[in-house]
Amino acid sequence: MDTRRAVCLNLDADAELAMGAGYTPTKRVLEAMRPHVQTLASSFLRKGDVLVDENSEAGIARDLPGIAFCPTPRAISLLTRAGAVPVDHPSFEILRRVNSRAFCASLGQTMPEAQFVTDAAVAVDLLSSSPALSTTWRVKPAFGMAGRGQRLITAGSPNAAEKTFVEACIERDGGVQIEPNVRIEIELGLHGVLTQDGELTMGRVVRQHSDVHGAWISTEPLPQSDHETALREELTKIATALHAAGYFGPFGIDAFVYEGNRLQPRSEINARYSMGFPQSQLPIFSS
Repeated sequence: MDTRRAVCLNLDADAELAMGAGYTPTKRVLEAMRPHVQTLASSFLRKGDVLVDENSEAGIARDLPGIAFCPTPRAISLLTRAGAVPVDHPSFEILRRVNSRAFCASLGQTMPEAQFVTDAAVAVDLLSSSPALSTTWRVKPAFGMAGRGQRLITAGSPNAAEKTFVEACIERDGGVQIEPNVRIEIELGLHGVLTQDGELTMGRVVRQHSDVHGAWISTEPLPQSDHETALREELTKIATALHAAGYFGPFGIDAFVYEGNRLQPRSEINARYSMGFPQSQLPIFSS
């Protein structure tokens, strides 16, 4: 029995989710992804699996189950061109909805003073105030990963360039997440897999390491965490919301501990695979 699979590690999925239909990665994006794809391939793929990308020959993965890091239209097109048969996956509309920070915010803010703002004037007023936890605000576009596209704005009176940035994000994506820029002590994560029937399988809590810009470096299992119960409760809540929204498949939450051993239990929802998923002890790309 042939147990091989065709796998597309489209690590630029968040860019495609942001831009919508017709997205095509630039040469610069593809080059930036390449080393990460090579790193992840060793842990995501089983022996005999076929890695599919823009350079794959047509038909190279004929009749193999096709699975993607995130099943966006581009990933599905690459798998189909390679001859693979994509496994069941949520629609692009559902993927865009549940991966937006608007969806995350709709489930309740978990950081004091944080807001998802849809009006530029309200955003400027918030940025002009001073958060109790910091002297700086972190502004996050509705879509993005690994700190990309975010901006730190000193509390007070945002300048013209900062206002333009906020206005552009709101016009493009419908809103921005604004939250105090706290000093992170430990980055955490918890992953799960959600069936179409809503059954949840949880992984283990992991610790994540990022560079100063928020880009992923590595992930390791965390044998013990004081915050495990809170994280598992949060993941269960998110699974319920994702199922109600029509999502199924792998997902995870990013979390962190900041000053005073305070937990931010949900800084991000990733309704897809993520870089640290292999450390969760969950099955990868089960078809």
